[in-house]
Formats: sequence, C-alpha cells, structure tokens
Amino acid sequence: MSRLRSSYKKLAAIISISLLLSGCSMFSPAKKPEIGPAGKPVETKPNPPLTQRFAAPPEELYDLEATAGVIFEGVVNGNWAQAESGLSTLQTLWPQIKNQIGDKKGVKEADGALEKLVTDISGHKNADSYESLNKFMANISDIGKSYKLSPLSDIVAVGNTIRNVSFYIHDMAWKKAQAKMKELEGTWGQAKPSMEKIGILSETTKTHSSIKQLKDAVEAENKGSAEEHIANINESMAKIREYYKGK
Repeated sequence: MSRLRSSYKKLAAIISISLLLSGCSMFSPAKKPEIGPAGKPVETKPNPPLTQRFAAPPEELYDLEATAGVIFEGVVNGNWAQAESGLSTLQTLWPQIKNQIGDKKGVKEADGALEKLVTDISGHKNADSYESLNKFMANISDIGKSYKLSPLSDIVAVGNTIRNVSFYIHDMAWKKAQAKMKELEGTWGQAKPSMEKIGILSETTKTHSSIKQLKDAVEAENKGSAEEHIANINESMAKIREYYKGK
C-alpha cells in the first residue's frame, strides 16, 4: 500500500509540474510571426511618452509656413531671386527641424518633396514649383497632426488652400480658382474651431469674413477684388500663425 501511495505522489508531482509549465506558455506573449500571406508584418512603433504627445511643436515649423509664403510670392510673380532666397531659408530650417522632431510621419515624404522643389525652382518652372511647394507643406501639415494641442496642422492646411486659390486667380483660370475656392471653404470650416481662442478671436473672425468675400469675388471673376481679399487673409493668417508660435 505504501508503494502505491508513493507512486500516486510521484504521478501527482509530475502532473503539477506539467501544468505549471503549460501555464507559463499560456500566459507568455505570443511570438510575432516573421512573415504573413503578403509578406512581413508592419513594424508598429510604440506610442511616445505622454509629455511628447502633448508637447508644443518647434517654432521653426511655424517659420516654414512664413517661408512658404515668400517662396510662393516669388514663384507666382516670376521673381526667381525671391523664390530662391526663400528656398535657401527653407533648406536651412528643415535640417534643424528634423533634428528636433525625429522620424515623425511625413518627414521622409517632405524630404522627397523638397528635392523636387529645388529642381523645379532652379529650372524656373512656375506651375511645378507651386505644386512641389504645396506638396512639401502638406507633409508639414501631416507632421503637425502629431502635436495634439497645437493648431499648426490646420494653419498649414489653410495656407496651402489659400495658395491654391491665389495661383489660379493670378492666371485668371476662374474655373480652377472656383474649384479651389470650395476646397478652401471646406478646409477653413474644419480648421476654424482649433484657432478660436480669446487672444486671437478677432483675426479668426476677420479671416472668416474675408474668405466669404473672396468666394464672391472669385465667382464674379473679379481679379482686383479677389487679390484684395487674399491680401487681407494673408495678414490675418500671419497674425494667427505668430500668435500660436511657441504655444
């Protein structure tokens, strides 16, 4: 009988050890597969620390929007010396910014757009330069989305749509200007709430009014009036940009 009890004890011990081992494997994280049906799985990056997710964007990102205005004005007016001067400033700012922001979404795409912009401006290609500039700034808007408490992304997006309308007004391509005007209205409608703070509310109100007046001028194909309203929008948006810079 004692031998039988001893055998039972040994069997119980073996079963207990087996259960413990299987339990460890049950609760250990599954190994990530090396390949799936269409290739390697996407490498997911861990979320940045909370302090980084809610940090203010580098001030130089706001400076890029101001520099884009200088470049665009040179391109649209055929003032290539001004466009090249603005491009030189942009090329100085961008490496400094990349050192601060790391590999955020949009950085690699911005690098490619900047290379194209350099080529287009050196070749004095009017339409190509404008498109490359806006593509670069669209990537800056994407980068701005990672700064959750800042309206940077919206400010840049509005800037891009204003440049779109302005480019076609300058060429008096009214059908295209009207199409871009609809885009500006939509972009502004989405962006406006993020910019409305007491300290800058008067300028957001002015911008809203000027965009409505710009729409009327574009529909009437009145170049002089449209350019006047764009000048007013430029002034208000510059004040909004400077207000939020560094906040």
